Amino acid sequence: EYKADTILKDGQQRVYVHYNVETGKPTRIDTVRYILRKADLQQLALENAKESLLKKGDPVTKAAVLGELNRLVNLYRNNGYYKFSSEELIMRGDSSVAALTTITDDIFEQLRLLEEAKLAREFPTVKLAVVLNPPADSSKLKKYYIDDIYILPDYRNGDKLADNTLTTILARKRDCDTCRINFIVKYHKKLFRTGFLRRNLYVRKDDLYNQDNFYKTLNSFSRAGVWQSTNIQVVERKEPDSLKGKDSINKIDLIVQLVPGKRYGFEAGIEASYSAQSNTNNVTAANAGNLLGLSGNVTFLDRNLRKEGVSMSHSLRAGIELNFKPDSNNRKNIVNSNEVSYSNTIVFPRFIFPLKNLNSDPRLFNTKTFINSKVGYINRINLFNLQSFNFAIGYDYNQKIKRSNDSRNTKRWVFKPINIEFARLYNETDSFRKTLDENPFLRYSFNTSLVAGSSIGYQSIKVNSKHPNRQHSLKVNVEESGLLWGRFGFFKNYMRQFGKADIEYIYSASRLKSAFVFRMFGGVGIAAKGDTTLPFFKQYFGGGSSSMRGWPVRGIGRGSQPLTPFGQNKFNDRTGDVQLESNIEYRYTIAQIIPNSLVLRGALFLDIGNVWNARNTKPGGGTDSTQFQFKNLYKQMGVAAGAGFRLDFNYVILRFDLGFRIKRPDLSENDGWQLPGVSFNNIFKRGVRVPDPNNPGGTYNDNRYKKWRYENFNMTIGINYPF
Repeated sequence: EYKADTILKDGQQRVYVHYNVETGKPTRIDTVRYILRKADLQQLALENAKESLLKKGDPVTKAAVLGELNRLVNLYRNNGYYKFSSEELIMRGDSSVAALTTITDDIFEQLRLLEEAKLAREFPTVKLAVVLNPPADSSKLKKYYIDDIYILPDYRNGDKLADNTLTTILARKRDCDTCRINFIVKYHKKLFRTGFLRRNLYVRKDDLYNQDNFYKTLNSFSRAGVWQSTNIQVVERKEPDSLKGKDSINKIDLIVQLVPGKRYGFEAGIEASYSAQSNTNNVTAANAGNLLGLSGNVTFLDRNLRKEGVSMSHSLRAGIELNFKPDSNNRKNIVNSNEVSYSNTIVFPRFIFPLKNLNSDPRLFNTKTFINSKVGYINRINLFNLQSFNFAIGYDYNQKIKRSNDSRNTKRWVFKPINIEFARLYNETDSFRKTLDENPFLRYSFNTSLVAGSSIGYQSIKVNSKHPNRQHSLKVNVEESGLLWGRFGFFKNYMRQFGKADIEYIYSASRLKSAFVFRMFGGVGIAAKGDTTLPFFKQYFGGGSSSMRGWPVRGIGRGSQPLTPFGQNKFNDRTGDVQLESNIEYRYTIAQIIPNSLVLRGALFLDIGNVWNARNTKPGGGTDSTQFQFKNLYKQMGVAAGAGFRLDFNYVILRFDLGFRIKRPDLSENDGWQLPGVSFNNIFKRGVRVPDPNNPGGTYNDNRYKKWRYENFNMTIGINYPF
């Protein structure tokens, strides 16, 4: 039932229609029954009734009813009924009130029935029943068993099982020539080992057809990374009329058709980032935020090492950081730093020792084992040189999510039982040593360090079932160093002991031409064994194109540490053991420049956060403005607001962001709140030579606009979205 009211107003050129809908009381579920004329179907439904999506007392919704029917279809398909579909089921509802159709001469019974009818009108209910819709094809209600399984690992269009050009292998149990045949391999060239094919196969000969195992097999081959196309053809076995009978067994053959992809791959890329008016330097030149950073990388990939789908990649990377700003002596040292590195990654498409037995766990899929190694060299000109070595062995897998029909819902774990990182700092200049002496917290961070420990990471993505355009993402990482390895006494002079944990939450709501994104991040690391801070390559930092965009990379913090005076071009990395950050961004479409190729988008954003030291770093104690303390949290939070433009090329997004600092943690006046005087000159005008009032006939550089940008503004260029 509904009520509608219309109000007409004269003199209007357009009509606005407003509907006020009174939905009344929702109809709730009274009972749910299964009335299926086939005994096996009825038994399966009753045995799994606890998994029903329809609960007594819940409102009746279309989504819940369709979800329940789909649940039953999946249940039956996982128990042999491979041809069963939702067309074979009907949901019936009875909303009649029994009290109104019952006749009795008992006056007290009549009064009870009238009261029951009154309640039914005020709180309507419905009795639901799932019944069988007799299909036109009776085979839809039959169980099917798997007979022969054929795998064509180098399938070509038009290949037939009977082709004489194909080599045939009968795959049996290992070292057992008399055992039954598990599956049959037919190939043109032996590109893959039989054991590799067996590990990706989750269907078994003579088993009841199981839809979950069918798709798990299909997805396993697809995720192996060595086939460009995967398909499983189902062929129903035709029995002779003489063998057909009441107890005959229905069988199907499965033909796995796999089209190989290219074994070798080559990739090359160039990256660039820009950050305006920064006097900070960062350790990794490839991610430069001090004016202009350029880097290039090349990668060679073998996707099928040892014919077992093991991938191995070799990557070479080189980068340079450029600074066009003269130093205090008016000398232009254009090159700030340069780096080169080589990395190697080996990925096994399964768990290896000692987690080998977990490969058969039905709750896990997309299991991988990886071995990473990397060597690098960085030259921070006029500061120091850095050599680094990293090595890690780990396991990566996805966890099955119950009651989820959306493939975007995922749970992923990454566990590194062995994680070793070594950084050797040498050739420090006198100016760099002086900076360390003046800043004790830098002296604790910047030294030769060895990290040896373990880490574990968790990531989940959950899509709102009622609003599929809304998504929640959660990341948690925990890492330790030296807590176990430190007991062995290896390299005890360099071993760093610490524990570190961080968490990130992202919420996004997307529409056709706009999106809203909210992000929160928190991280803390605690050093042990007398150390005051974490090693510099393990510390947190803010600023740049993806974090606190009103500041250059490593340009905010620590706490309320004062900003380095404008014009002093010296080492000034700002990293810490604690980081808190929150970001809000509204994204919208401006115009489509080239159909299906280039779209101009815009964004408005607000960034809030800072980094701190976890402990007091002053040698003599006392108040340390860089240390995290809850009582100073509000005062030491930085806030940046800004706008940006994005050039969306479909495969890559080029991003330009302008960030303005509206709350500076380094200012004490008004708790750092300010409203920068934004003008064209402040943002774009360069320094000019003007007459010097203190030196008649002389001139000096008027850098007031540059100084304003240094203290209040930052412009960044990035690739893809920041989060």
